[in-house]
Amino acid sequence: MLAKIQAARTTDGVSMKSLVTFLTFFPLLIGFTIAVYWWTKETNYESLVTSLGLLATITGIFAERLASAIEKRKELVRALQNECISNMNILFDIQSNLDSHKHGRPLVFPRLMMSVTETAIASDVFAERKDRELFLLLHQWRHTVNEFNRRLDITELRTFTNLSPQEIHSLYEALQESKEFNDALTLTKLLASILKSKYPKGIGSRETLAKIA
Repeated sequence: MLAKIQAARTTDGVSMKSLVTFLTFFPLLIGFTIAVYWWTKETNYESLVTSLGLLATITGIFAERLASAIEKRKELVRALQNECISNMNILFDIQSNLDSHKHGRPLVFPRLMMSVTETAIASDVFAERKDRELFLLLHQWRHTVNEFNRRLDITELRTFTNLSPQEIHSLYEALQESKEFNDALTLTKLLASILKSKYPKGIGSRETLAKIA
């Protein structure tokens, strides 16, 4: 059901975008065609200026949209890099706390972030064929984050129910060795590697991404 709703929203979005594009460019194209025809019939400055003005308008709109799309793509790549670095630091902190954990003291763990990932998926900026690897990885990463954060919820819930120190320690060992933890660590490194090698580097993140990957 959720997939159908998302598909319907995507279809509605594409239809609306197509309608707006049609309503924007069709009158300009008609006007440009008439102006060119006018210029071929009456070679004068007025018809020439009108034709050039309409051509500049059409070109300018396309150029502005292209520049906006390129800038949006760069901003998303930079934001994904920063989110990737933050998530790796969170995973390292969790691992460090588990390694140095003292028996009997329940821990509260930070959650992995995926707000930028959600934005990138919803925007379809990386839905083109050339970005297929990254787009699929973002979907996989979103699923992994949900699974890992859910595992943290369950672990915290159980450790704060008056368990013995040994039981708490066993739960933390299970968390550290869990598939969810290993998947999150592996996918974060893979995402960092792809962003570092195939996409523009984010400001101040090149060295950190190199260490992660």
